[in-house]
Amino acid sequence: MKKKTFTVYANGMDFYCEMMGQGPTMVLVPPGSNDCGPYEKLMECLADEFTVLTFDPRGGSRSPDPHPRPVTPELFSDDIAALVQEIPLEKPVSAFGVSSGGQAVLALAKFHPDITRNGIVHEAALQADTPIKNVGFEYFQRIATFSPKIADSSTILSITLLGTVGFTEDAAQRARIAQNGANWAQYYLGTVDRGQYFEEDFAHMAPVDFTIGTWTPSWLTAANQATAARGNRPVTWINSAHAPHVTMPKEMADIIRAKVKQYLRPL
Repeated sequence: MKKKTFTVYANGMDFYCEMMGQGPTMVLVPPGSNDCGPYEKLMECLADEFTVLTFDPRGGSRSPDPHPRPVTPELFSDDIAALVQEIPLEKPVSAFGVSSGGQAVLALAKFHPDITRNGIVHEAALQADTPIKNVGFEYFQRIATFSPKIADSSTILSITLLGTVGFTEDAAQRARIAQNGANWAQYYLGTVDRGQYFEEDFAHMAPVDFTIGTWTPSWLTAANQATAARGNRPVTWINSAHAPHVTMPKEMADIIRAKVKQYLRPL
C-alpha cells in the first residue's frame, strides 16, 4: 500500500506528515525522537483497516518551529487536533502514542474529546507520577555518566529503556533523530512530561487504554499504573520495553486494532 508524504500548515507552522490506508482515522503520535520514521512498520500493519496518519512533532528536523517555545501536553494535543482538522480527516479519531507521545494522546482525550474516539498510550511520560520524585530525570542523568568503556550512552539507553540495540537501520532517520535530540531536551523535557490526569479528568475525557512493557524500568511502569488506576482504565501488559512499535510492530498493531474496535460504532 502506497504511503503519502506531505506538509500541512496547522496551529501556526508547517508539519511533515505521512499517511497510509483507508478506513477510520488512526493517528500515531511519535515519542521523544520527534520523528515519525520509527512508526513505519506499525503504520503498514494498521493500514489494511485504518487511515493512518503520523507526523514529525513541532521542532523536529522536518517540522521546524518558527517560534520555539516549551511544549506542554496541551500544546502537543492542540497540534494534533489542528492537523486532523486541516488535512481533513474523518472524525472522531483514535490515537496511539508512546512516552511523550502518550502524554499528547492523554491530553488529546482531555482537551479535545469532541474529536477523539479513544486513545491508547504505551508508557506515557508521566514524570509527576513516579513513586520517587524526579527519579525519571535522574535515570537519564545517570545513564549519561556511564563509562564509555561499556558503550555510548545512547546504546545503553536503547538497551535498558527501549529494549533494542538497533532502533533503526536507516542512516537518514538516525541522523534526523540525533539532530532532534537537542531541540527535544530544550523545549520538551521537563514540560511535556509533567501532565497529570485525575479521576475528574477521566470522567470527562475520551476513553484511554494503557499498555505497559514487562522489560521497562519500574519508575515508568509505576507512574502509568498509578494514572490508569485513578481513571479506572484498563492496563495491558506486553512482552516489550518502551518501543513496541519497533520491537513488536505486528503484535502491537493487533492490540491497537482490538482496542479501537471496542469503541467503533457499527455501521
